Amino acid sequence: MSATGTYDRFEELDAGRVLGDLSIDEVKEWKELAPKHQSANSGEFDWIGAELELRNSEPCPLSSSLVTRLNDTIPAFTNKSVSKPSSTNIISIIPWLGWAAAACLLVFFNLPTGDDVQNGSAELAQAKAELSDMAKTITDLESAQLELAKLNEKLNGELATESGKTDALNTQIAKLTEKLPLLQKFESLIQDESDTQRLEFASASDPYKGLSGEVIWNDEKQEGYMSLENLAVNDPTKNQYQLWIVDPERDELPVDGGVFDITQKDGKSIIPIRNALQVTKPAAFVITLEQPGGVVKSKQEVVVALAKS
Repeated sequence: MSATGTYDRFEELDAGRVLGDLSIDEVKEWKELAPKHQSANSGEFDWIGAELELRNSEPCPLSSSLVTRLNDTIPAFTNKSVSKPSSTNIISIIPWLGWAAAACLLVFFNLPTGDDVQNGSAELAQAKAELSDMAKTITDLESAQLELAKLNEKLNGELATESGKTDALNTQIAKLTEKLPLLQKFESLIQDESDTQRLEFASASDPYKGLSGEVIWNDEKQEGYMSLENLAVNDPTKNQYQLWIVDPERDELPVDGGVFDITQKDGKSIIPIRNALQVTKPAAFVITLEQPGGVVKSKQEVVVALAKS
């Protein structure tokens, strides 16, 4: 390439450098040509570029530090010959002008407009309102959760109470169901009045004054039952009640009618008579308190009740 051609190429690259649109390869090429063709007039491109940049920029206040540095640089530059500024002076101020223009542009393009500020304020207010609503919602949910926990605790307590009542009722029903056949047999035996003997029990000692009841007995069927109320509950591991049947026609010793327990204080207890020997004409029925399992012959130390004809 001729000298004229390389110079033209340098000017083309130099203009592109000022405008800032050189590629990496073109910058490399400019650096190779600059030592040969860059002259005192080459700075004119920088001036032109700075002027264009400033003309197309909006006025804006510079930072105090940048103003200080410009004030320090410009007098030194202007005190020299103004007729023909040297390339050194041009180069020294151009970078600062470029940075100043860039700073103005940066500030200009990043400054929010009135609409932006208004929109930002509206969005901030909306965000605050939404956060407030969310906080209220969270508070309401926490209160509802606490109320549900209290309600659940209350319901569990009521269920436990009702469950206890249900268990007690089921136990009572089971006991009544267990007694039902005995009640039916008791009533059936009473209805056969012609052959059934019926006697009232009376307490035989002070600790058993509150008891009441009766005994029914059928000689032909050799079957009988006791109906007792308000007889003290006994501990089978310590003592048991025992029935004795007095039959003068058989023997002077009473016949064992069986041992039994009272498991509940209230209510009527139906106890079947389990006579070990046949009884024909019972004259009396005696209840005593004996050792667990009963005895063959009672010493009648504790006589509970007596029913006699």
